[in-house]
Amino acid sequence: MAAFPDWNDLRDILLITEAGTLSAAARAAGVSQSTMSRRLAAIEATGQPVFLRDETGRMTPNARGRDMVAAATEMRAVYDRLRLRLTDAPPPLRIATCESAARLFLSQALPVWSGRAETPAEMHVIEDVPALAVYDVLVGVMPAVPEHCVGQSIGRVEWGLYAAPSYVASNRIRGRLASLEGQSVIRASGALAETTAYRWLGRQGGVIALMTGAPTAMIEGCAAGMGIALLPVALAETDARLLPIDGPRPAPSEVWMIADAARAEEPQIAGFFRWARNHFRNHAPADRRAG
Repeated sequence: MAAFPDWNDLRDILLITEAGTLSAAARAAGVSQSTMSRRLAAIEATGQPVFLRDETGRMTPNARGRDMVAAATEMRAVYDRLRLRLTDAPPPLRIATCESAARLFLSQALPVWSGRAETPAEMHVIEDVPALAVYDVLVGVMPAVPEHCVGQSIGRVEWGLYAAPSYVASNRIRGRLASLEGQSVIRASGALAETTAYRWLGRQGGVIALMTGAPTAMIEGCAAGMGIALLPVALAETDARLLPIDGPRPAPSEVWMIADAARAEEPQIAGFFRWARNHFRNHAPADRRAG
């Protein structure tokens, strides 16, 4: 008789389900993608698959997998409640965020939270947006609060086009650009490419000079004269190596803080939401034109 998956297997199945892909699950677990692939191969070695895979690598549990995910979710909740009762230090609040939100919102806010909360926050800066259940709270640019989640807006991103002085001079940019046709453009990749602002950029034309999911890399490529980049104003306007380009720009993007609706009333998460509501109201991101 084939061995039934043990708790470690169930935990990996839950992690893959929540992360959506093997690569994202591996990052969340702190292991290599090959290690996570071997773990899943061992689980499915009995010839009873757990996941359905699409052409993009996205993984969705099948009927057998959904039963395992439900059991693993319940087991994890029991374990977390027990750990809270039996340990002196409850686990930190796990917050996943993108690079821009980390720099312009959370890097200043979280030390304030940790100074008044019973437990600190643990911030994970990631490129690909994970499934919420891997973390307690997600903060980032989103068009709206996803289904089965609760959230609140903490600010907006103002976008602008930027280039290095050398690029402006060599391409003889004068006045306002009607579009980016004929220009070298730095585009987003990964999850960042799916945001409303970078989808807008993809419709403006131009020749791709660099693709990256990291705003910091966009800034460095732009400063090196590789091309025009769409950047959060608050990140770009303080960099003396960049010049603003007069031209079209997308509408501002909303920055949301979200949590799974099923967990939103947990004391740690609910307490963070109440605190953040007041904190960001009194420290308006608009004052910093945050991105």
